[in-house]
Amino acid sequence: MYRYLDQALFGIRSGPLVQQLPAGYDRYAPRQAYSGPHPSQRPFAVDAEAFPVDLGAVGPIDTSLGPPQYPFACDSQASGLGQPLVDNQQGAGVAVTDSAGKIIGYSKDCQVPARAEYFYAVQGSDQFQPLPAGELPGDMTWIERDGQRIPFVIRLERGTINRFIYAIAVLQNPNLPVATADPSYWNGRLLYFFRGGVGIGKVQGKVTANTIGERRHQDLAEGYAVAFSSGTHTRNHYDVVRAGHTAAMVVAQFRGRYGAPELTLGLGESGGAVLQYLTAQNHPGLLDGLITGYSYPDMITQTIWVLDCDLLEYYFDVTAADQPRWQKQEERTLIEGLTADSNLPNRFANVDKWMRRLSLRPPLAPGSTECARGWRGLTAMTNNPHFYHRALRFSPGVRAGERFSHWHDLKWVYGVDESGYARRTFDNTGVQYGLKALRSGRISPAEFLHLNANIGAWKAPADMAPERLWVLSEERSFSAFSLWSDHNMRKTPGGATPLSVFQNNAIDQVRVAPRNRGSLEAIAAAYRSGQVFVGDIDVPVIDVRHYLDDRLDMHHSFASLSARLRIAAARGKSDNMLVWVADPAFNPAQKARDLLVDWLQNGKPAAAVDTCFDAGGNTIAAGEGVWDGDWNGRPQGPCLQRYPAHETSRNVAGAPLAGDLFSCALIPVAVALERDFYAPLDMSPYRQILEKVFADGVCDYTLGDLGRPEAIKNPASGNWRG
Repeated sequence: MYRYLDQALFGIRSGPLVQQLPAGYDRYAPRQAYSGPHPSQRPFAVDAEAFPVDLGAVGPIDTSLGPPQYPFACDSQASGLGQPLVDNQQGAGVAVTDSAGKIIGYSKDCQVPARAEYFYAVQGSDQFQPLPAGELPGDMTWIERDGQRIPFVIRLERGTINRFIYAIAVLQNPNLPVATADPSYWNGRLLYFFRGGVGIGKVQGKVTANTIGERRHQDLAEGYAVAFSSGTHTRNHYDVVRAGHTAAMVVAQFRGRYGAPELTLGLGESGGAVLQYLTAQNHPGLLDGLITGYSYPDMITQTIWVLDCDLLEYYFDVTAADQPRWQKQEERTLIEGLTADSNLPNRFANVDKWMRRLSLRPPLAPGSTECARGWRGLTAMTNNPHFYHRALRFSPGVRAGERFSHWHDLKWVYGVDESGYARRTFDNTGVQYGLKALRSGRISPAEFLHLNANIGAWKAPADMAPERLWVLSEERSFSAFSLWSDHNMRKTPGGATPLSVFQNNAIDQVRVAPRNRGSLEAIAAAYRSGQVFVGDIDVPVIDVRHYLDDRLDMHHSFASLSARLRIAAARGKSDNMLVWVADPAFNPAQKARDLLVDWLQNGKPAAAVDTCFDAGGNTIAAGEGVWDGDWNGRPQGPCLQRYPAHETSRNVAGAPLAGDLFSCALIPVAVALERDFYAPLDMSPYRQILEKVFADGVCDYTLGDLGRPEAIKNPASGNWRG
């Protein structure tokens, strides 16, 4: 997020401007949410005749999910591939010019011809540079391969497949013609590289030699082939089905060029791990094994609690600013679940200083939470149709009418309502924020009730206004600045109900902020379309990460345990998944790759067990039970003791750690009291206020997700797909 802030503050805009939409393209037409079969039951048929794409030609565009989406900003020039090909004369897309700068046409699909080039590895770095003609450069890296000393040169093929830029890199003898794809130095294994970040579509994405080279340097030196696409980079979009189709097409290109690999491994971090889990689930057979780094099970179930973050931070920073305990960041963990640190320098310290000078807000508390440090700004980009840090890639006319949100980018999944906005899955009706803290006596009944009465929710997409993040959102009035997007929140009518009202149990003075109820159609569509990881994979997985929880990093370790719970629910066991966590000083990624290859070639080895490592790479503990803890109802294992996992605001509110429950079933407060929901605390004296705060009822998580389709409720039965 802060990289995006820097770009906006310094006026940086890369790439040509999208001028117009194609004639007749309707961005707002109402449509039903997806109700078809799960993608694993509707295999994506790659047209074998279309591959390999010849050098000088462009790859096909997949239309199985409907026509391509627009606008689509081109990044071929930023990738060093030149301007895209002209595909229309009607002004749709970006302008294409001749050498004199005269417009010769427009490109709406950003396609470029496939090309192959040699790049060499620069000594003492992980960078690659174009190989010059003539003598080999003096700063070239030399490596050992099959007993020979050879120059570290890769043949890099790039072009467009499915409108995105693909890349295939293989170690090759530079004395051969670059047009020849020679597999002599290839070890027979393909690594499909998935990359992370948060994106909401509408851009092609940049791919250079170092997109692959600097991340996969050692793999290439050892003879692995590496494939990648900007369409399998979540920084560009989070349509996991479109990404899976793109990956299948790129693999088909590789097979057509080099032959069938003996193994195809997925690897990548963060969003790249998300794509691995979902590609393995949605397109079985494409990947033989996964190395998921800094993983989350998927993105869409992250929004269940991530969209709580700014609601909670606004509550603590502003609504409850007169309650001293919430100005200590560690106290917020009681409600948010995520880690916090009052001694960590606050990224918004200068903003806080300016706001105090203008007397607009109370000062921000020192320090930060993971919610604020990790997710601030990303929630707005996901949720607000009027906000996108890349909005300046589009002309004012295109930009003014666009719906910038994850929901609208996947309108083929969630559907579009009569207002012209995509449906949303976020739901917090009945959620009892801080329930665990109340039960344990860490917060008082009055604090619990004050929080839940005033937390509110998000306005409907049609009612949201542009963000007020100053230059980042073209907001020129600093006095309107809002870190929390609070002007897009559903707040308590007439202002927050004071804490004293709840302390005095004054029912007649209670005012309550309205909550959100998610679209059940959109939730069901998220499951049916394969956006949700339900755990139905049987390939080996090594889920590997550094322990970053205590650094307020968004890549928290409990996400691995969530994925394990989902796999166990789907398969009745999770023996195909290992969880490896290491001190940040030691990187176990190469060790994991070698173990995965051994596992796939020779059967599961003895070393394929859950493990945690110290800073020196030594094993702290390994084997069954090392990650046990409260999350699976067992005594805490040694790895969890060394690297404790946190949880989310929904887990603190009573939801399971698996994290795949969008819309809870509601029961009346009276029933919750009868069932001792608040034990050992007796909340019966507060029954009337509880019933006013939770007029619709409270969540009973044992009843499951109201939006989950019936056919997907029992994945372990073997007949879960709709």
